[in-house]
Amino acid sequence: MRDALRELLRSPRQHAATLLVVTVAALFGTLLIGGTAILSNVVLANEAFAGSGTVIVLLGLVAAVFFGIALFVASLTVSNTFSIVVAGRTGRLALLRLIGASARRLRRSIAAEGLLVGALGAVLGTLAGAGLCLAAAGWAERAGAGEGLSAGVVSGWLIWPGLLTALTAWWAAHAGARPVLTVSPLEATRRSAEPALKAVRARRGVLALSVAATVAGAVLLAGGTLLGSFTPLGVLPALLGGILSFTGLALGAGWVMPAVFRVASLLLARGTAGRLAAAGIRRHPLRSARTSMGLVIGVTLVVMFATAGETFRVTMRRLLEGAGADPSAMAELTRGIDGVLLFLYAMLLFSVVIAAIGVANSMRATIMQRSRELALLRVTGLSRRQMWRMIGGEAAHLTVAAALLAIPLGVLYGWCGVLSMLWSLAGVGFLWPAVPWTVLAAVVAGCAAITLAATVLPARRAAAVPPARALAVA
Repeated sequence: MRDALRELLRSPRQHAATLLVVTVAALFGTLLIGGTAILSNVVLANEAFAGSGTVIVLLGLVAAVFFGIALFVASLTVSNTFSIVVAGRTGRLALLRLIGASARRLRRSIAAEGLLVGALGAVLGTLAGAGLCLAAAGWAERAGAGEGLSAGVVSGWLIWPGLLTALTAWWAAHAGARPVLTVSPLEATRRSAEPALKAVRARRGVLALSVAATVAGAVLLAGGTLLGSFTPLGVLPALLGGILSFTGLALGAGWVMPAVFRVASLLLARGTAGRLAAAGIRRHPLRSARTSMGLVIGVTLVVMFATAGETFRVTMRRLLEGAGADPSAMAELTRGIDGVLLFLYAMLLFSVVIAAIGVANSMRATIMQRSRELALLRVTGLSRRQMWRMIGGEAAHLTVAAALLAIPLGVLYGWCGVLSMLWSLAGVGFLWPAVPWTVLAAVVAGCAAITLAATVLPARRAAAVPPARALAVA
């Protein structure tokens, strides 16, 4: 713990992204619990719901599900961030190994950094969330929503989001620090930014875990969907299968993403800058995979809920048309579904923000770690304009690759979720997914904007440094 604290004090900026991710996750969890307490007070004050705990239970379940999604996204983001941190420290870690430090001790020290940052972020997020909940309760009381809405908002339950977030950060940091086990003392004698792809792929345990999680998740997803033809409870194993299969794909990013990058290169590797961008992606597949996984997470979540909502909307409209309902009833149904989708998107916003923070941090670290490579390209005749086009091409590769993987996953997960819930209902039966093409286009454009925005500032700094100075410092 002492080594971890010393490292944090020496270079606090390296964990700024982790602190922000943990703070946002803890804030979201606190807002969910505090908001659930406020809504519970409003519901219980209503005579129509007085004495009924069903609505309260449903509110609690919704809060738990979306906080679980946020924790899942945060864990992957923090793990990727610490993988980048370890890659940047490879030379120093090798020197420590050279003078006798064990790899396991170094990994525990890095995990302790995650715990310290997670604890700080949890405290900040919890305090900010509690303050916002109290302010919201006071505003609702003044607006006439009820009396005593702030009762029970600040309670012992508010501790749990922060605690779970801090523990998630510690676990994710421990997982992200796994590459430190492959750092050998010999690497202290040569330049190295990250472990080689062959070394990572040699970890048969990670590959086995990835394949096992993906296969088991796919079986649960298919089984839950088929079970949905008999009972809506099939959505429970389908949900677990979706989480498990996506976790398996995230674990196997070093095997999955390079193949997707090759497909993206076939579409984008045009011209000198395009070919250089494709070569840069191929040369650093692990770094590129870590960055693109943040995009994959965000796109999959949004596309999943958009597909589920659109499929549910189309199915319900068909049922109403078959029952001879008037157009006003169908319009009211559409407005109701749109309202639910807006609520779900609002709940997803925090998870998407967390994923976007991870993408921005990955792009910043990627460009800063490549200062020597970019300087060499400048020395050999690459102009600033061409360098900008090359970096923009790499961002385009990451966006297209993320879309190629995430959009089919999101459509599949959303379709299976709705099918497992509605298949057994009378008059519904088997149904095909309704793909929300407008949402898909907006998601891809949003991902491109996030990636380019995250690239501009570090690329500008790298371009402003004279090549001779970059070669001397790198």
